Amino acid sequence: MTRTLRPICVAVAALGIALSGCGAKTKSSAAGTPAAGGSADAANATLRIPYLADMSVPDPDVFYDIEGNSVILNTYEGLLRYAPSSTKIVGDLASSWTVSPNRLTYTFKLRPGVTFHDGSPLTAKAVKASFERRLAVGQAPAYMVQPIASMRTPSPLTFVVKLKHPVNPFLAYMASSWGPKIIGPGAIVTHAGSDHGQKYLRTHDDGTGPFKLTAFDRGRQYELTRNDAYWGAKPAFKKILIKITPDIGTQRLELQNGDLDAVMHSFPASELSSLPSSLSVVKADSFLRLLFYVNTAKAPFSDPATRAGLRSALNVDQLVAQGYSGTATKSTGPYPSALLANQPPVVYKPDPAAAKAAAAKASTKKITLGYTADESGVQRRVSELLQAQLQAAGWQVTLKEVQLPQVYGYVKDLKAAPDLLLTTNTPDAADPDTWARILFYSTGGLNFFGFKDPTLDKELDQAVSAAPAKAKQLYQQVGQRIIDSNSLFFLGDVKNVFVVRKDLAGVQQVPAYPWTLDLAALKRAGA
Repeated sequence: MTRTLRPICVAVAALGIALSGCGAKTKSSAAGTPAAGGSADAANATLRIPYLADMSVPDPDVFYDIEGNSVILNTYEGLLRYAPSSTKIVGDLASSWTVSPNRLTYTFKLRPGVTFHDGSPLTAKAVKASFERRLAVGQAPAYMVQPIASMRTPSPLTFVVKLKHPVNPFLAYMASSWGPKIIGPGAIVTHAGSDHGQKYLRTHDDGTGPFKLTAFDRGRQYELTRNDAYWGAKPAFKKILIKITPDIGTQRLELQNGDLDAVMHSFPASELSSLPSSLSVVKADSFLRLLFYVNTAKAPFSDPATRAGLRSALNVDQLVAQGYSGTATKSTGPYPSALLANQPPVVYKPDPAAAKAAAAKASTKKITLGYTADESGVQRRVSELLQAQLQAAGWQVTLKEVQLPQVYGYVKDLKAAPDLLLTTNTPDAADPDTWARILFYSTGGLNFFGFKDPTLDKELDQAVSAAPAKAKQLYQQVGQRIIDSNSLFFLGDVKNVFVVRKDLAGVQQVPAYPWTLDLAALKRAGA
């Protein structure tokens, strides 16, 4: 299982992206509350938010980014989802579900009266067709349905899945932001073409969500329009305009001027305490983590003793406090804390003498530290702090800003890759397997330096189907093996930080859905 299309940190080399917005506006027509006497509909006419970069594609069976989650999650729905501010799985298009005692058969009862954006009704056959399409398209998110042995539709609103073997995180897959989304026949039948509707879904949608994708102008802006036939609570906003603005400074100014309603991520942490009174900050738990990778495939860090010395050079308290300014906390374990109880602790205690001794014995002291580009500047700041800590131990450290396509390619030529890498990443869902399998497994898509431990792989393969208590024990053992290897250091747990206008109410988020607000829940305060 690999994941190769997931930009976690924002790519900000604009690549020729046009900066034109949605037309000139005066402050009286900006995103704020309208003049006295305006109706609730006028107040909630349009919500304006920015993206730092284009999403890859608004096709839920291909999309595997973070930037763009708010488009996917507000136009499409899956069988299950996570409750707000929680890891609790609740029904979405499925009103209820049961699991057989052998954990192989899942029966989902669908909500009645749901329609797709093309007007056709939600049926079990449509759900089956969507799952089949994900398998046929075969892109990165397809791994979530690959354990399925068969699917049945015994009644119009009953969908039954039988697995090849027990898969403990299967329900978590269904609730994942990258999990199977249900697509209507307008996209995958009427506009199927020769590619299962992929061409059509590059610029259209056919979901059941509270908003429809009504314009997709790559490099400029996207438009979502309220789905007035939505089965759930009617959204307050009639339209959502998502403007591509690949500069956080520009986003900040437009937010302060009233031309935007919210900045979804990467707002400079150092400026959060000095915002104007018209803005407020929402800090919420997420599963996004700051990671420090070690290239064990080449000298000097192919030597376990040298890696242990590297560990002794780390002052994580300084990295998190000075780099994140209150928007992250020090990691306490190898998994996000909400994913696994009683996990082995990570303790990085600076030991200058041990760090210097290890560096002195290293086969080379010249090393390169790569860090992924991000608009807020946090990665560079933390890498500079790391550079100072390592140089104090005797290393000669060269910093190198890298882009995510390079990072995903390192495993193909580890000798040419940097010695160290600083980046952030997140699990696919609120389950330890969706973190360990992509990050720790020898062929995991986020195992950028290809670290291999056959025992670890075996334990993860056992854990995915093991009884819950045994699975928990195996995930704990896997975490301890990674800690002991000193191949990956867990530095910080990064919060979701939204900067929003104070007249924006109904702010809801989910830790497993990074950088994403429930747009259907938002409204103007008092409108």
